[in-house]
Amino acid sequence: MLIFRSKQFCVLVISACLISLPMMQSAGAAIISTETAIEMIERQDRIDHINEVLARESVRSTLIAFGVDPANASVRVDALTDTELQTLEQQLVQLPAGGVGFVEVVGIVAIVLVILELLHITNFFSEF
Repeated sequence: MLIFRSKQFCVLVISACLISLPMMQSAGAAIISTETAIEMIERQDRIDHINEVLARESVRSTLIAFGVDPANASVRVDALTDTELQTLEQQLVQLPAGGVGFVEVVGIVAIVLVILELLHITNFFSEF
């Protein structure tokens, strides 16, 4: 009698597994090319470099002075296109090696504000 019930239980469990099998989702994986992988790594490197500059105290204080939340600016940097990231990083590379001066900080903040304005995140320029 106990063996019969355990067989019924096994049949019930196996039936439930077979019925639920089509409902399970499989992982969607695809092969990416080497160029795509390199582009993804380069994009992340650009974002990291820009975020390092935005994390500096002088840049953060200037962003706050302009009314921009530094955390919001970092999130928006992640949303930039590859060409916008490349342009912004090229301008950061042209900065002096000794550090970021006041003029450079204002330039960086202006670029970030223009980008945020173009993405309709802030209304900084429309207030004037």
